[in-house]
Amino acid sequence: MVPRRLLSLLAICVVWPPGQAAAQALDPAAATLAQPEPAARAAEAYQRDPAYRLLFPGVCVAAPDPPPAPLPVAPYAQQIDSAARAAGVDPALVHALVAVESAYRPAAVSPKGAVGLMQLLPATAERYGVTNLTDVPENLKAGTRHLRNLIDAFGDRLDLALAAYNAGEGAVRRHRNAVPPYRETRQYVPAVLQRYRPAPSVAVPPPAQPPGKPAANAHEYLPGTRLDPAAVAAAR
Repeated sequence: MVPRRLLSLLAICVVWPPGQAAAQALDPAAATLAQPEPAARAAEAYQRDPAYRLLFPGVCVAAPDPPPAPLPVAPYAQQIDSAARAAGVDPALVHALVAVESAYRPAAVSPKGAVGLMQLLPATAERYGVTNLTDVPENLKAGTRHLRNLIDAFGDRLDLALAAYNAGEGAVRRHRNAVPPYRETRQYVPAVLQRYRPAPSVAVPPPAQPPGKPAANAHEYLPGTRLDPAAVAAAR
């Protein structure tokens, strides 16, 4: 008769499977079968990816998405920002004026002889010590200072300052500090103001219209219109 203790040992060997190392020692083919499947290896690599972090027990989240691509920068943004801040003018206002005056073309020349980004007449530029109007920094230097002086001259009234920039300070004065009734000027002022988006920290008084005279905004003042003699003739 087989001893009871030996029977117990035999039962354990039959019921309890050998460990992986022991199985590989007993059967070399088991080593090949024991290798993880490709999907399992991919899952392990996925779990080791440093882009996934364990924030709280049982919670695993992906790393944040990359930041969005930056918005396109307006032409001459750095030069305009520097000149505008030196003159004490909101750079956004200068961008709006340049877009309407020259469409950002530094070599633009109007039929009346205005030159450059801010379309300055040589006599106006000379007041600010500038003679090379096709030079972008010089043009912006004179133009922003001239605009600042006009804003101060008309008590921060942007509509009157822009009207004076377009038609001349004397024309605004002759019409009792109102936007002159010139068709080009009446279209020019709203065109700049519509493009102007002031910075949150810049307080801009709302433009006032002369009593009984609605804004002449029936036609859009296109960028660079002053550079085209036919367009200028049609706008008058």
